[in-house]
Amino acid sequence: MSNGIAVSIVPGELRLLVARTNGSMQPLHQLVAELPEGAVRVGLRAPNLAEPETIFEALRGLVDEAGVGRERGGMVSLLIPDASVRMALVPLEGAAPTHAEGESMARWALRDLLPVEPDAARVDWSVVQEESTEMAAKWLLVIGADATVVEEYESVVEAVGWTPGRVVPFTLGLAVGSGVEADADPRMARIVLSGVGGHVACLVEAGGVPRLHRAWRVEDPDLALELPNIQRYADQRLDVSIDEAVIAGPDGWRQRAALSCEALGWRVHVCSSWSAHSGAVQP
Repeated sequence: MSNGIAVSIVPGELRLLVARTNGSMQPLHQLVAELPEGAVRVGLRAPNLAEPETIFEALRGLVDEAGVGRERGGMVSLLIPDASVRMALVPLEGAAPTHAEGESMARWALRDLLPVEPDAARVDWSVVQEESTEMAAKWLLVIGADATVVEEYESVVEAVGWTPGRVVPFTLGLAVGSGVEADADPRMARIVLSGVGGHVACLVEAGGVPRLHRAWRVEDPDLALELPNIQRYADQRLDVSIDEAVIAGPDGWRQRAALSCEALGWRVHVCSSWSAHSGAVQP
């Protein structure tokens, strides 16, 4: 596949990004299809997709509109709602784990976070390190979900002849694709806030490492009340200070979120939801 392709499936809409990724990110197609209310039901348990055939038809329509049918058979990045995944961070000492050790540690880290047995989870993990010094702390970053839930989303992409590649929570894609450089000082942190699809989630990063991930169960949490709690947790438990916010979501929600962040003294960067798609296709 010569182009980078990302698909997102969230309540109310499906998006398709086709971008040229040689050297720099150059969007070629950014297409959106509305989905019926209730077609996507976000959660840790299956089913998440109540109307998979409707969603498949919507994606096929976008593929035809973009004229990328010839790309079929290639690898596609898939963005899914944060509320369908869980994230964990495990401190590491010494040498990086082998594949078998990392897999075992990752499933252990998720044992109390998912409503399925560890062997029934889809797990992705990597070793991450603060960007400040060579002696910086290392962690095992773990992202997991019920394998059945992930397979639901992947089946939509497979139905148009594509192979699912990386599966990325929306906030993680946004953190990578926002274009906002994270502070290299591991004591300073930024919060990435997403209100895409009517579900709110956040990711707190420090030193280039995700340190906290949260997806609210209610559709429109009061961020004026919730964000000070996140700030205190970061100060007291993570020993970092949030000073910056990256925000993407619908206009009205985005404006309210920005005001709540500014009230805490955070610098605010407002991004398009497409930034998450760009992040998902970056190498």
